[in-house]
Amino acid sequence: MLLVKPAKREDLHRIEALLTESRLPTAGVATIIDDFHVVRDSKGHVVAAGVIEWHAEEGREPDGLIRSVVVDPVFRGQGIGTRLIDYLTASTDRNLYLLTESATDFFRGLGFESIDRSSAPPALRASEEFRCLCGESAAFMRRSVSFPA
Repeated sequence: MLLVKPAKREDLHRIEALLTESRLPTAGVATIIDDFHVVRDSKGHVVAAGVIEWHAEEGREPDGLIRSVVVDPVFRGQGIGTRLIDYLTASTDRNLYLLTESATDFFRGLGFESIDRSSAPPALRASEEFRCLCGESAAFMRRSVSFPA
């Protein structure tokens, strides 16, 4: 069974290569490499990666933006992406957001809903990912957490 583990700094080049191969942005990945999580194959090679990037305005709790989720094409269809997203979402009790050009159905199946970009928290709207890395055509999605009354 392939497990989700924290990334190592030396994983940066492999993660960036997977993102480039999948036509996903690599900007800013190096600055948050310590927050990434990866899945390795039996030889220890990174075959999937993803991260929650936290953004906060002063005096507010941070909002999480899931980004740079990628699975090596050879390993797609094996549930690795689902395992990675389940791991990331289980790590927090905060609402999580993401932008995607091509994986709307995948994320919808994992409990995310499409919402209007204008409803994004201000700290997310100010992020590089939101402002310039993902075009206006990218779907904006949220996974809401229900808190007990």
